[in-house]
Amino acid sequence: MTEKEILTCLGWLLAGLLAGSIHVAALWVNVQFLMTSSRRPVAIAMLLGRFLLLGGLLYLAARSGTAPFLWATCGVLVGRPLVLRIMKARTDPGFRTGEEGPLQ
Repeated sequence: MTEKEILTCLGWLLAGLLAGSIHVAALWVNVQFLMTSSRRPVAIAMLLGRFLLLGGLLYLAARSGTAPFLWATCGVLVGRPLVLRIMKARTDPGFRTGEEGPLQ
């Protein structure tokens, strides 16, 4: 692989990581909006925006070729558990895996 190909792959990986992180982090806000009846239209618009952002990135990556699509998809898959770990640490540091949370 040439240096240009390596940088391109790294760029797609970072773009996928960013898009996946935004997608998962916005899910928390989306759920909060869905729980209040006055904000449900905003929640539906956010839901569509999240999927359009992620789908648009993956579409652009697929149009660029197989390798960019795979790198962007790997970035999305790596971003999800990272964001969930960060969110878990920020929401309730005493909450352990296996316990029932506040939403039962």
